[in-house]
Amino acid sequence: MHVAELMTTPPVTTRGDAGSVSVGPETDLATAADLLTSIGVPALLVVDTDGHLVGTVSRSDVLRTLASRQEPGRAELDPPVRRLLELTCRAPSVHNTQPWLWRVAGPTIELYADTSRRLPASDPDGRTMLISCGAALHHLQVAARGLGHRCTVERLPEGPRSTLLARVTVAPGLRVDDPDAQVDERHRKDLEESARDLAAIAARGTDRRRFTSWPVPEQRLDLLASIGSHEGCLVVPVVDPQQRHRLEELVERARALQASDPGLRDEQLRWAGRGGDDGVPEPALEGPATRFDDRPVIDPGGIERADGVLVLATTTDHVLDHLRTGETLSRIWLTATSGLLSLVPLSQVVEAPEIRRSLQQDVLGTVLSPQLLVRVGWQETSRDRLPPSPRRPLADVLLR
Repeated sequence: MHVAELMTTPPVTTRGDAGSVSVGPETDLATAADLLTSIGVPALLVVDTDGHLVGTVSRSDVLRTLASRQEPGRAELDPPVRRLLELTCRAPSVHNTQPWLWRVAGPTIELYADTSRRLPASDPDGRTMLISCGAALHHLQVAARGLGHRCTVERLPEGPRSTLLARVTVAPGLRVDDPDAQVDERHRKDLEESARDLAAIAARGTDRRRFTSWPVPEQRLDLLASIGSHEGCLVVPVVDPQQRHRLEELVERARALQASDPGLRDEQLRWAGRGGDDGVPEPALEGPATRFDDRPVIDPGGIERADGVLVLATTTDHVLDHLRTGETLSRIWLTATSGLLSLVPLSQVVEAPEIRRSLQQDVLGTVLSPQLLVRVGWQETSRDRLPPSPRRPLADVLLR
């Protein structure tokens, strides 16, 4: 199948939108998909042999078509693999952008960054995009264990400049409900923990509504910090009153900066209450939401006295650190969910370089690089659960 069969005419994008990369009408879809993945643009220009722009072909159309085609020698995803990826894609992501792509080849699953979903205004370097992908990578590992698989993970197999972020090899394992399983008590506890994590994937969500006034015990924060730190990122509870006061000031500065920046404002508006299979749905914008031009935007509010606060930080500030931060975020979020705690990331405070430096110097007081701030607390038990955030169809996130 060729690009000409999918292209839109007249062109619905410009050379500025798709960069300088063009293909001919006879380019096969697999080649177009490789180009779209490597350069991270939403569409390719289609140019005839005379150099005339005759149409455009979108990334979503190419990937969806490739994923749905039944080609000779290419089988559909096995149901267990499909279930594994469906659970994996429940992972949290900044503004619910879901910036990941997957390639399945036998027992190997590869994770790629979908750079077309990077947020250019708030995330020019792609750091929070990588954190989102790291959360998906951890969800994959948790889902695999919960479904009775073992997996090994190779991070950045082609180096930090590649969009290939991880290669995961999945092998059969044991399930806790397997009547023939011969395991000792330690392994049985591991299996039971995996089953709890699997349930937490289904229950986890982002609820931006104000927490109750019930304080989160420091012991709970210490437990989250201890568990999260096993994933390659330090988790630092902020409990000192002076540090918390300074942190509250930084959060307010970040919110004010966001409100005054047209680029950040427009970016949030594009992802807030937009409907469809991505972005933050309208019900999730209830509660403490700032409004621009009478439209709600994503704003989890400030830090209240009863909120527990954790800073995720790393000793260096490289691609691997960002990926491991996402894995840590997933770990503490699932643990919090199992313990009936609600968790909300506050990414604004680490998006502006000057505020991020203040967080490092004034709150952490170390050379650690702050990657993300999260607040945890208790939701009102009488509240209805929010509906789950939408997810992109699996066909849209699969590479051939």
